[in-house]
Amino acid sequence: MALLEVEKLTRNFGGVCAVSNLSFSVTEGEILGLIGPNGAGKTTVFNLVTGFVRPTSGAIRLDGRSVVGLRPHAVARRGIARTFQIVKPFPGLSVRENVTLAAFLRHPARPEAEAAAEKVLERVGLSPRVNELASQLTLMDQKRLEMAKALATEPRLVLLDEPMGGLNATEVDVASALVQRIRESGVTVVLVEHVMKAIMRISDRVVVINQGEKIAEGPPAKVVEEPEVLAAYFGKKRVA
Repeated sequence: MALLEVEKLTRNFGGVCAVSNLSFSVTEGEILGLIGPNGAGKTTVFNLVTGFVRPTSGAIRLDGRSVVGLRPHAVARRGIARTFQIVKPFPGLSVRENVTLAAFLRHPARPEAEAAAEKVLERVGLSPRVNELASQLTLMDQKRLEMAKALATEPRLVLLDEPMGGLNATEVDVASALVQRIRESGVTVVLVEHVMKAIMRISDRVVVINQGEKIAEGPPAKVVEEPEVLAAYFGKKRVA
């Protein structure tokens, strides 16, 4: 059985259909890339899966159990965490405090939450900066902090929304390695990313959406050569 199942998922905003009849699954232990041109509906899919937006229709199941209608904190308690495309730290709190807040989901007592946060910060490479304010971090380290907050909820599945956006080539390599380590630690990953080099390198499988609809699915190297995918990214003239 798949860890996550999305079946005929649709979301309308007024007269606009942001996601249309979308189906895909995620197997436990894999890195799934969710890709598509700007405005394809990728972040809306994340919002639907994590309870920030309710579907117009369709099913979302984790381990065979529906999460539709659950609030974001309840989805997180079930085992799904996420990051945001635009980093959202608590700027006036320290790095440790940011991650401790997330750890309270599983560890209500502060000492245990702080201990859990310390372990996560070590995993993502932020141990040297635990006492610094989140607002003082570089973009790369703010991306690490986003991942740390998600991991501190002890998820089974984490949805990463453009964790490499705005990073230079060296930082992309570091972030790619971190995503792979997250998977190696036992957390399944769904990755939205426009850095195709990273997607090609670390994804086991990709799902391509355009205008809210799935247009391709399969191994990265094969999918990016499909005419419909090339048309979505580059226009029909590039396909001819």
